Amino acid sequence: MMKFFFWLIVSPLAVLVAIFGVANSQPITLSLEPFAFELTIPLYATLLVGIFIGLVVGGISTWLGQGRWRRKARGFNRRIRNLERDLENARPKGSHLNYNNQSNNKKSWF
Repeated sequence: MMKFFFWLIVSPLAVLVAIFGVANSQPITLSLEPFAFELTIPLYATLLVGIFIGLVVGGISTWLGQGRWRRKARGFNRRIRNLERDLENARPKGSHLNYNNQSNNKKSWF
């Protein structure tokens, strides 16, 4: 089902990019003024590279901005593991959780 949705979204986008490339195939000259650098490339390549660079920079900045939350999540996971280990150590040997108490339909812990 996920493959279906993937192709449902990607196929029209691929067609749009192909149409965009054909419609904007005129060559342009890209020059970096203080440097003696000139490059003649199609207009669609310039625009698609600019969009790609924007996506990469945006993704990196978002990833860096969420670092605080990932650090908190790692700390919480570490704390959970420590508490679970402490709980296992504090539980008497041979005891176990009994969730299937059929006599009174109440859930008991021991």
